[in-house]
Amino acid sequence: MPKPPNYTDNEILLAMVWTMPKRMTKGQLGRLLGIKSAGQKHWRERLERLDEKKLISIEKLDTGEIFSDSPILKYYLTEENLEAVWKHYFINDNERNWMGIDPFLAPFSAGIWNVAASPGFCKLIGSRFNYHFLCAKNAAVPITPSESMGRISKEKVSTILDAVLSIGWETEAYTRKPMFLEAMNREQKAAYKSIISIYEGQIKAHPADYKKFTLLFDRSFKSYL
Repeated sequence: MPKPPNYTDNEILLAMVWTMPKRMTKGQLGRLLGIKSAGQKHWRERLERLDEKKLISIEKLDTGEIFSDSPILKYYLTEENLEAVWKHYFINDNERNWMGIDPFLAPFSAGIWNVAASPGFCKLIGSRFNYHFLCAKNAAVPITPSESMGRISKEKVSTILDAVLSIGWETEAYTRKPMFLEAMNREQKAAYKSIISIYEGQIKAHPADYKKFTLLFDRSFKSYL
């Protein structure tokens, strides 16, 4: 019987981002990743360490005497967690000095938008509007993390996590710089069309949060606009 993969914290967080806004128990998180061992004690300890770093949130459901006074724990991500994840893995990690690949595979990697240089960028990633947008995108285009994890190398996980977390600001950037669309091929334009449809839907659904989001955007990138 093959040994189940030992997922890194980055992979666990990416899977959780892909399934926002779900709240999951250890067992559900394990099935999400395609393993059975997530119900074990060491997984609870791993998730508690992520909680201590504010990279995830834990919800305790008091079940009273049903399970011998043991609460059911559910693990999930909030806007604040997204901000902390970006800060922890893409700002404070001095070993990473590269730019991530954007979700539309277009020319942002040239460094026009230096997302690591802006101190306000973590808040942009963790904004309520970006959280709404990611959740809406996940609902519209669900991903099976266990299958996806099997197809990507561990070296690319952080790059993909970067792109997923950054999708809100990149979509906003594309709406302001139509010239970027000219570099897209037909497949990329189709992906952009579906993304912008979800984005515009969230603008209508959450106008106040979008206004705060654009204020953060303008502050972070005022020298490039």
